[in-house]
Amino acid sequence: VGLQLWVGGKSTMMLSLEDGEMATFQELQANLQRGHREQQSVSANSRIRAREEKMASVTLVGLNELPEGTRVHTQLGKAFLTQPLAEVKATMQARVVSAAKDLTMLIEKKAYLDGKVIQLEQEAQEFIKAHLKPPDAKPAAASSSS
Repeated sequence: VGLQLWVGGKSTMMLSLEDGEMATFQELQANLQRGHREQQSVSANSRIRAREEKMASVTLVGLNELPEGTRVHTQLGKAFLTQPLAEVKATMQARVVSAAKDLTMLIEKKAYLDGKVIQLEQEAQEFIKAHLKPPDAKPAAASSSS
């Protein structure tokens, strides 16, 4: 089985693969695509958690500036509930801590995935290099036999 690699509309190289090698190549491609999707997902989730942490921190700073006897209203769907200021501060503090913890975990996971994707890319490059044939190797062989 031969696969041609195309860059900029031109055939640059040809891969010469047997059936078992083709399955290996397809598996490498699938693993690489999965790795990239996981990276994108973790990046999106970390941006969301960073935004949640910042919003909770800003809200907590605002709540800390209020005097102790202040009535605080929190939203519950379309309704608002009056809650003690200390309870709302505790809730916001818990959100800040939770978001920071999740963000740290996501950053570590992204670093792991980055390393994994680099490893998968290296494996794919090594596989391709091992099975490459120059595109003019086939025509040259054909012209020498005529």
